[in-house]
Amino acid sequence: MNAILGLLAAGFRLVNRRVPWHRMPFFPAVLNLASLRHDLRKRNLFSTQRSPGPEPLPGTDDLINNRSADGSHNDLTHPKMGAAGMRFGRNVPIDQTFGETEPQLLDPNPRLISKELLTRREFKPVPHLNVAAAGWLQFMVHDWFSHGINALPTDDHIPAPLREPIRVPIPEGDSWHEDPMIVHRTHPSPEDRVPEDEGKPAAYRNVSTHWWDASQIYGSSKDRQLWLRTESPVVENAAAAVEKGCLLPDGKLYLPDGYLPRFEMKRSNGSSELLELSGEPGNAWLGLSMFHTIFAREHNHLCDALAREYPKRARDGEWLFQKSRLIVSALLAKIHTVEWTPALLNTRELRFSMRANWWGIQGQRLVDGFGRFSRTEIMGGIIESETDHHSAEYSITEEFNAVYRMHSLVPDRFVLRRHADDSRIFEGDRTLHDIAAGQVPLLYQEKGVSLADAFYSMGTEHPGLLKLNNFPTELQGLKKQAPSARTVDLGTVDILRDRERGVPRYCAFRRALRMKVPETFEELCESPEDAKRLREIYGRVEKVDLLVGCAAEKWPEGFGFSDTAFRIFILMASRRLKSDRFFTTHFTPEVYTPFGIRWVRDNGMISVLLRHLPELAPRLDGVKNAFFPWNRGG
Repeated sequence: MNAILGLLAAGFRLVNRRVPWHRMPFFPAVLNLASLRHDLRKRNLFSTQRSPGPEPLPGTDDLINNRSADGSHNDLTHPKMGAAGMRFGRNVPIDQTFGETEPQLLDPNPRLISKELLTRREFKPVPHLNVAAAGWLQFMVHDWFSHGINALPTDDHIPAPLREPIRVPIPEGDSWHEDPMIVHRTHPSPEDRVPEDEGKPAAYRNVSTHWWDASQIYGSSKDRQLWLRTESPVVENAAAAVEKGCLLPDGKLYLPDGYLPRFEMKRSNGSSELLELSGEPGNAWLGLSMFHTIFAREHNHLCDALAREYPKRARDGEWLFQKSRLIVSALLAKIHTVEWTPALLNTRELRFSMRANWWGIQGQRLVDGFGRFSRTEIMGGIIESETDHHSAEYSITEEFNAVYRMHSLVPDRFVLRRHADDSRIFEGDRTLHDIAAGQVPLLYQEKGVSLADAFYSMGTEHPGLLKLNNFPTELQGLKKQAPSARTVDLGTVDILRDRERGVPRYCAFRRALRMKVPETFEELCESPEDAKRLREIYGRVEKVDLLVGCAAEKWPEGFGFSDTAFRIFILMASRRLKSDRFFTTHFTPEVYTPFGIRWVRDNGMISVLLRHLPELAPRLDGVKNAFFPWNRGG
């Protein structure tokens, strides 16, 4: 099959010079996508990990049959692969990933780009999606990657050039509160550099696990995992939880009154903020919180269901926790693969292709009814097929991180409504600041917003289009939650992060993916007005940043983002499944339990919502996808 796909890939590379895949009839387009993915797997996966680091203890039965807390032992022959603290990989050749330095780093001025090309002038909605799709995306991103807390000037173990922040000059007439704007650099973990790193670009470590393992719910360390299972909110770490006997005995997560517990986060100025406790509590807002809450409830529901299904295990809290975690992780991956992504890429070809990742061309009905006729990826889907890392050891990549910069999905203003009758909970609209960070638990506990109201409010409003001049103004003056409590322009930061981390600019990025590269601004942009504005700021098309180019280009019909970004999606979406043994060789009744396999098979986002919030049934009646607009009440 690989030989056939290789021949198809060579042929389609020639054809695509004149006819892109999305302008082909259905079956040629699907074949083109399959061959394109094969080509990308072979040519666009690169590892930055020169040294595997200290090996953990040999795999035990517990590690073989359950996900580890830190992501180690997923690949039993390379136990540290994909674990928290391992490096991000790349989707472009390593020698093309040197981070930019001044003056190139500031050319053109990223604050000018944020103000002139990103700032939302008039809200452009995505009519076929709801705002829950934006919350879900952040919920997933928190599972996959985090560069951690950026380097501060006081970090003595960081070399001096890396301690120095980026100083962005403020354009004339700009009202930003400081000049220059201070942006702390990404922490490149220089202490783990080895001789093989000499002369190579800086590499960065993922503080989250690289796997699709629901680490945003459960954390990326054993300490955090045990803390989340601790009943007393005053216990601050795993050792204290075990010592005081506060660990919940039934495998459940601590959910007082069905909501996430709160913890006090100290700010750098000495004050504090109450935040919800989760596996990854950063950058919280209501649209993110509601997914954390409902899937924590799903975990606890599964603990009870497994105890009933397997009464001999009913007193084994660790077994109940681990099996529930496996099932929740797989359910999240399924929802993202066959519901969220096809909602965002709303074309017949992409709906078919994404569903084929899970069920193959055999299709859902035959797989659910009769099982997989074949364990090959094409016929039966990636699930239960053989594990394969393709051309590089598995990791999340910097380029994958870059194309997931989708802040424009977030509206600036929100209308919070009661699910029962569509009435407003507050007289006026809420800003993002009103429903973010420490405001979230107050909305639930003091201001009368139920979880059903939160989902209904997000399910009946539209997110923003990922186009030029549709970046939320609230994020251009975002007050970061504790501990930093700094005010940042996220538009400026987004541009800088790609440049400093060595993500190629738009034309170089397309060249690395063997895509046609625009020679003029008119060829790049969807409109003559955009071409004129980009020319005035960039001067040369080769200087256009990836984020700007993806927002400016004309998209395939039905797409929620650019065809350029889509190339990384088609590669990495399947790789997160194919490299993970818990979705491939170990997606079995012996590992998940027969009950767990059935649960993943029979459930999706709507069934999860109705299980925990049955009052939403009228709002979801007839809705085919939970990320499409819901029925309005009233």
